[in-house]
Amino acid sequence: MPEPTIDFRGLAAAAAAAAKPDYADVLARAERRRHRRGWFGTTFVVLAVAIGGGTTFALTADRVPRPAPVAEVRPWKTVVPPGATAPKPQISYIEIKPGLWDPKYPDKPLTGIFPEIKAGDLNHLYMNYQDCRAKPCKAMLAASSDRGRTWRKLPLPRQDRPQFAQPGVMQASGSTLVAASGFAPRSSEGIDSTERFETEYWVSADAGVTWRKAKARDADALPIGQPVHQRIDGDTAFDPATGDVVRVRRDRLAHLDYVETLTGNELWALVPADRSHMAASISVDGGRTWEKRLLPALPPVAHGAPMRSSLFTTDGRTVYFAERLRDSIKLYASGDGARTWSEPVPIDLNGPLLGVLPVGDRTVIVQSAHDVLRSTDGGRTFTRVGPSIGGFPRPIPGGGYIINTNNNEYSAWISEDGAEWTYVNHPPVP
Repeated sequence: MPEPTIDFRGLAAAAAAAAKPDYADVLARAERRRHRRGWFGTTFVVLAVAIGGGTTFALTADRVPRPAPVAEVRPWKTVVPPGATAPKPQISYIEIKPGLWDPKYPDKPLTGIFPEIKAGDLNHLYMNYQDCRAKPCKAMLAASSDRGRTWRKLPLPRQDRPQFAQPGVMQASGSTLVAASGFAPRSSEGIDSTERFETEYWVSADAGVTWRKAKARDADALPIGQPVHQRIDGDTAFDPATGDVVRVRRDRLAHLDYVETLTGNELWALVPADRSHMAASISVDGGRTWEKRLLPALPPVAHGAPMRSSLFTTDGRTVYFAERLRDSIKLYASGDGARTWSEPVPIDLNGPLLGVLPVGDRTVIVQSAHDVLRSTDGGRTFTRVGPSIGGFPRPIPGGGYIINTNNNEYSAWISEDGAEWTYVNHPPVP
């Protein structure tokens, strides 16, 4: 029998098409991915959160009894602050063809873009938006230093170069912000494809009140321990104390996608390995050198089909690999940084996978469009802990987690420990 193969040509083409700058409304590309048919074929780390309680049940790869979950994790709890409007339920999805999902109804942009709340830490929250009461629209930033209880509305630096997008906040760490702007042509007419359009950066050390122009310094490696913004065609890091930006360029097709981890950990990316495997490509020296670690083998996919797997880690040691199968997944676990893998555990999601959050060595949360499931035995058995409350969750610099809602409200939930979550509504804009 011939050896199964995975055709990576479609993946490389998709990666090339996705390698676009993250500027202005494009900065929210991760938010907009869920509005595209192929969003669930994109692989990157996402974190998930949960509420409520439920019934314990086992989801196993066979009928061998599994140990009961340990009881060391605190109960789930959500808090809506006094005076805040409770969030609406999350949207539902429809399967448009096997393995591809769409929201049942389209999201409406707020002031012309798809904003999401970003966190510099648990207290400092930010949201890009536009003030379109006068033309042209003005790029603005809503900033909070008290976990979203109060907000300030501040102008972002003005970009006057033709065919360049207005700046948007790209990275945040505490009260230090980096905004970026890049080439965003309205049409292809008159564009010289050989010309190189450099990204422009601005830095604020006072939560967006004042800004200065910053030039990215190209280097062979990123400084270790600084916040990193990974893109298919390169990575940038910035110093939270000074706002200085360092950039490492790379072949945009070398890495199919990136895996976002906590600040200061290794750089992770997804790459083709051989005819039947993909691999995690990992750098511990700021991107100077990379090591490949094989991921579990998957059945072959049709030419041009979306990627059917996702890789999740928050510390570079505990790693989960999910194979998506229509409305279910097979979840593999590794406790040694993707060097060895457990047998897969099938999980019925009744819809698309929205996120996997590893919390420590033993706890992992799996979020679908309908439910949130939690395991405290390393992904062997799961408990339903509540309904879905959003998507695109991720760690926060300095500790904690944030997850943006998925219900047209542009709000978020934040948590210090992944157990108690506080609702943050978006500021009134414009």
